[in-house]
Amino acid sequence: MDRPHTPRAAQGHARHHLHRPPAPRVPAIGLRPQRWQRWAVHACTLALALSGVAWLLAHHLLRATGGFGEEVPSPIEPWALRLHGMLAYVFLLVLGSMTAVHIVFGWRLKRSLWSGGSLVAASLVLLASGLALYYAPEDWHGGASVLHWAVGLGLLPLVWVHVLAARRSRPQPPRVNAD
Repeated sequence: MDRPHTPRAAQGHARHHLHRPPAPRVPAIGLRPQRWQRWAVHACTLALALSGVAWLLAHHLLRATGGFGEEVPSPIEPWALRLHGMLAYVFLLVLGSMTAVHIVFGWRLKRSLWSGGSLVAASLVLLASGLALYYAPEDWHGGASVLHWAVGLGLLPLVWVHVLAARRSRPQPPRVNAD
């Protein structure tokens, strides 16, 4: 008894594994992130850089000497650190929103791989070193701190490099001569 050829019947076919679904296509909105995502990335990155620099300055340069000769932390230091931590959560949400379309399709189209891959790698290093600053043993904090602020200070220029690289690699429409 022959069964009618239906998609469900084809699933049991021995060569079904050879048929792959077509590769996902870039959506109609294109590879460029939506305006709110671009603004969110730039605003979060800038705010993270400013709050991180505020913490660095408060921690290393704005310490005072107490009445008994001990070093007293600046009152700015804990607030800059709290703000930096809250902004890090917002940045992770924005990065997650970028992953769904922009990062996946950019990777598949092989566009701006070095700058985009560097941004993702730097974000992962910042995430890991930030978690190490909270949860790792105390003797790891010195190295994790230096790694975190060194990579963090490089993140803002890296975002701009990625934007410039993406603008250069964007396919341009052909020009029509009026001759």
